[in-house]
Amino acid sequence: MADRAAAAARIIAALTVLVLTASCAARALVQPAPRQRAAGTRPAPSSPAPAPAPPGATAARPGLTALLPDSPAWIDAAAGLAARFAAAYTTWSWRQPPAAWLARLRPITATQLHPALARAAWTPGILAQRHHSHQAAAGTVTGERIRDLTPGSVIITVQVRRAITSTGRLSQAPDDLAVTAARAGGRQAIWDVEPAAAGNTGKDPADAPSP
Repeated sequence: MADRAAAAARIIAALTVLVLTASCAARALVQPAPRQRAAGTRPAPSSPAPAPAPPGATAARPGLTALLPDSPAWIDAAAGLAARFAAAYTTWSWRQPPAAWLARLRPITATQLHPALARAAWTPGILAQRHHSHQAAAGTVTGERIRDLTPGSVIITVQVRRAITSTGRLSQAPDDLAVTAARAGGRQAIWDVEPAAAGNTGKDPADAPSP
């Protein structure tokens, strides 16, 4: 009787050990494994969303160059030509014949302007006064301003300061000329010249003022 009781106690103890072992194993299977991160790595940052366009923003407009009838280089060359012409036009001396004055202007003027320049150079009353007073003038360009701009033609107001010598006396006189530079025969040439106060339409020259 005692042997049977001892055997039963041993069986109960063995069953208890088995139940506890099975319970621990079940918990180990159910518990998730911890996440592992590779050493030295960081999570990639998320890209920021693009900033919204400011209210009222419009597409870029073309620059000023696109609105000009000619290239800035062409306009700049025309302004340089007008300055050269104005300086030569307002420079003369009683010692030089009109033909010498015309010879300086012809290379940079259009053929249509030559007759008007010749009439201005050979004005008898002006020539007599210059010889009588021994007059000479030297023109210096002091400024320029675009008056009108069309394809292939530009009218420029040229400010000139004249240093005039007469019977040994020196005086200064300002002068404003409206000078038209245009395409002529595949090159730039001076098409017309008039006093700035009289205006300049850029049409065929009729007369040029006396220098």
